Amino acid sequence: MYFFFFVIRRAHYNWYTANNKSRIRIIAIGIFTIGVIVITYFQFRAMVRESFPKNIPLEDNSLNDMNPDDMRAKIKEMMMHAWRNYARVVWGTNEFRPISRRVHFGGDFATYKLGATIIESLDTLHLMGLDKELRRSRDWIEKSFSLDRVDEALSVYELTSRLLCPMLTLYSLTGDSLYMDKAIHIADKILPAFETPTRIPRRLVVPKEASTLTKYLSDISRTSEFGSLHLEFYYLSEVSGYPVYKERVDAIRQILAKTTRPNGLYPNAYCTKYGKWEKYICSMHRLFDTMLKSWIQSGRTDTQSADTFKEAMLAVDVTYVSTFRNGTFFHRMRHSDCFAGGLFVLGAAETQMRHWEKYAHIGAGLTDTCHDSYWSSSTRLGPDTFAFTEESQQEIEPLQRNFYNLRPEVAETYLVLWRITHHPQYRLWGLEMVQAIEKYCRMPYGYTGVMDVNNVTTESDDVQRSFFLGATLKYLYLLFSDDDVVSLEQWVFNSAGHFLPIKGVNPMYRQHNSSD
Repeated sequence: MYFFFFVIRRAHYNWYTANNKSRIRIIAIGIFTIGVIVITYFQFRAMVRESFPKNIPLEDNSLNDMNPDDMRAKIKEMMMHAWRNYARVVWGTNEFRPISRRVHFGGDFATYKLGATIIESLDTLHLMGLDKELRRSRDWIEKSFSLDRVDEALSVYELTSRLLCPMLTLYSLTGDSLYMDKAIHIADKILPAFETPTRIPRRLVVPKEASTLTKYLSDISRTSEFGSLHLEFYYLSEVSGYPVYKERVDAIRQILAKTTRPNGLYPNAYCTKYGKWEKYICSMHRLFDTMLKSWIQSGRTDTQSADTFKEAMLAVDVTYVSTFRNGTFFHRMRHSDCFAGGLFVLGAAETQMRHWEKYAHIGAGLTDTCHDSYWSSSTRLGPDTFAFTEESQQEIEPLQRNFYNLRPEVAETYLVLWRITHHPQYRLWGLEMVQAIEKYCRMPYGYTGVMDVNNVTTESDDVQRSFFLGATLKYLYLLFSDDDVVSLEQWVFNSAGHFLPIKGVNPMYRQHNSSD
């Protein structure tokens, strides 16, 4: 105590007896000392966070009994853990870095505060009965969400599937016109992308009107992206009464109908300026998922979609999904392709097409393959890309071979196969996924991906992606829910895990009444 008193008295004396030059020196030393202390503090805090144990076990033994009620409670707790820390630290931004506790700027929606985590989480919050969080989200959307000032190129596909669709989902669930108004706002910002000679949209769009960036946008568009806009644009026309949205995706449909499809698959890229297919690379992608679900969404009246889907399926005989390029198959598969297991089984069950049992078996085999990619890793998490031959394995970048970023497609397929077959293994696999995520991805302030699924001491990527809350946790929650919770008889899921009502069977299909 006397020591500190002496130091203070000495500093006081030095200050009042010093000349101006000495005082400047004292101030500089003080600022430098404070700076060193602050930097040391933040470095120490970061080291402490990194030292937190990642292997957080599921202490509740009842979870190991796979009790559905307990599993839903656990997944709801995971949602709240992810949500609470995002809301507390970076509210209104797109994504969260839970280790460094700051904003993640490297996502699909650039640097603007579009609230991607808020919007993608809307239907998950609604399903879980998190009304307080949902009300806060609605308030933010009403007061703060706008694309008017976004002077940056954004993906048409991501805007549609991850921002537009949740608005439509909440409008269907609640009838709240705010969500439809915001859906129209987003769609109207996307429409300029369709202003091309072929009427196929560019891959990117700049939402701000009269932006000088628009003239620099590429004319090459991805089939998997522009072919997957139908569900949202069709339904938006149905609920708003404005036909322009449906007309835009119908134009895409006509282009696709005229296309030659090697092995039943579409080429992956299209030049929107000259109307030519680019880089003759073919693969199984979300377009086929959209074809099947467009038919289901229409109340099974859109026969063109059903016929195109059946033609593609009849040309395929696989146990994994690979890329076809210039007559050669590349024997590797991405985590994002794992939706195809559910696609084949759902397609076989819905269409009862020729040899439907065969395609149901293919879907089950694809699901086994994706589960194996999880089960064969040291962490029981699946890599971003995995191969089936040694040659293909060597062609994959090490990061892709080892990286896991909380993606939803495997959980999506588990849900579809559980709902259709009720085989207990799919819930068991869902339990395994929950346990692995808790053990290796949970941090004190949220969830992150991991850099190496084959290293149990792997470092984290420090990104909690919005689709983890908006899709992965939702699929897992529904996996342990009753079949009538978002029933596949009444709803279809889009490519980002958000659901829209089926016409003619779902009372929440809020078709516009011209007399209103």
